[in-house]
Amino acid sequence: MPTPTIAEFEFEIGARIARGDFVGAVAAAAACRTAWPADRRGWLLGSFAALCGGEAETALTLIEECLAPEPHNVQYLLQQAECLMALGRKTEAVAAAVAAGTSGGPDIAAIEAAGQILVNAREYEKALLIFDRGLAAAPRHLPVLAKRSIVHRFLGNWDLAVRDHEKVLEISPLNAEALKGLVDLRRQTAKNNCVATLETALAQVLPESSEAAALHFALAKSHEDLGDHATSWRHLSRGNKLERARSDYNPATDRAVMERIMSGFAHVEPLRPDTTRARPIFIVGLPRTGTTLVERIVGSHSEVHSAGELPALSQAIGNAVARGQLSRNWGEFAASLGDLDGESIAHDYLELSRPQRGERPRFSDKQPTNFFYCALIFRAFPQARIVHLTRHPLAACYAIYKTRFDAGFPFAYDLDELGEFYVGYRRLMAHWHRVLPDRILDVAYEDIVSDQEGSTRRLLDYLDLPFEQACLDFHANPAPTSTAASAVQVRQPIYDSSLEQWTHYAGELAALRGRLEAAGIHTGWPARSSPSANPGDLATAP
Repeated sequence: MPTPTIAEFEFEIGARIARGDFVGAVAAAAACRTAWPADRRGWLLGSFAALCGGEAETALTLIEECLAPEPHNVQYLLQQAECLMALGRKTEAVAAAVAAGTSGGPDIAAIEAAGQILVNAREYEKALLIFDRGLAAAPRHLPVLAKRSIVHRFLGNWDLAVRDHEKVLEISPLNAEALKGLVDLRRQTAKNNCVATLETALAQVLPESSEAAALHFALAKSHEDLGDHATSWRHLSRGNKLERARSDYNPATDRAVMERIMSGFAHVEPLRPDTTRARPIFIVGLPRTGTTLVERIVGSHSEVHSAGELPALSQAIGNAVARGQLSRNWGEFAASLGDLDGESIAHDYLELSRPQRGERPRFSDKQPTNFFYCALIFRAFPQARIVHLTRHPLAACYAIYKTRFDAGFPFAYDLDELGEFYVGYRRLMAHWHRVLPDRILDVAYEDIVSDQEGSTRRLLDYLDLPFEQACLDFHANPAPTSTAASAVQVRQPIYDSSLEQWTHYAGELAALRGRLEAAGIHTGWPARSSPSANPGDLATAP
């Protein structure tokens, strides 16, 4: 039987990766290296396959063998950066990405890839330099223009973000994402709005496409700005249906997971030995409830570094589950959490988060969905602090429903599923308050808006931090924010215009309201400042 050619190996390995057969892809790449030992593609393909299969160390070893004779090869440097990021070695990954983006002549594809790695690493200033380099050589390259506009937004450079959106529109006049970007950055008025252009664009795209979804969300925001709430809701409903149609989300899975987590932590959690002396600050809650605002307030304190939305906790917990061979699926993963020891989780978390933690004495982790793991947080870090953001239930659900998220939160795009997830989330948080009495601080978004200084002082007291005026002036903090949906709001003083936005859609939200009330969740107005104050209300909610 003749030896397969390199092209045949490439096809086989790519096909195996595409269908998730990473073990087979790794084996095929090894065979390629044996058959063609002088061709580095076998090593590169093996690195791709190993990284896709979760074997980052092996992937790094293979790509570094490629780099040894060709240290400036851009493709190799990009793969090295990806491997290093997967291993939590951010500093080295950033160096590799910068090298890839600045080596030789400006390769626009390499620059786009290098810049995206830097964005993922939250190195926005470095990403901006890379994107600037690429656009100096290829000023009409739409993907890089779009990515640069996002970086400008994260950095608070609104005018420059708008300028990049407008450059995209000069080249592609009905570009859906650029139009949505402009609408997100500018309040639409009767004299200055994009409605006609959005409608024209909507008429020209495929009605079930992602572009159509983006345009419906942009039109919903535009009509809300203009006070036409009926039309706004019509577009919002359509945009959400399009987003939901692209997901295979099963709400029953999430509800079952929350039930299994509660079963695994059935009793009051005792205080555990402190093996690290670390005092991380975890900011948790549903999206669009003020988590980014509180991160900004806390991160304006001289003793706290905002580390962003870290994946480190779920990764560390996943490592602990894998070591115990306790899980084959998401349900088994959830059921196994109660058996985990905190010490290994603490060790892995601190290692994985090291590149993001900064140099200040304390750091915050604003991964909202860490609310799944409150008991494990305290097992790992007895001196941790968990700040849980709350918001009026209908205000929270409407704010989620009106947001087209970049990733995650698949429950957001259907009101019935959103209501079911919300009930499960509230039950879980009530459970944590029972088994972790007086250890989690609830902070209501409404309280921050109505009494910013009082809420800030209460927050800082809980965190054992002295009051600093900078925490009230959080909007002056020049640090970037990586939460696209909140990037504009956190650079402005606190305002109350969003508190009652949901009331314009009371009729459309009536079924959701009924579901929440049936579960024992108060939806009257004004909101209670502490929804979990009486967690027993939800102990047996359906």
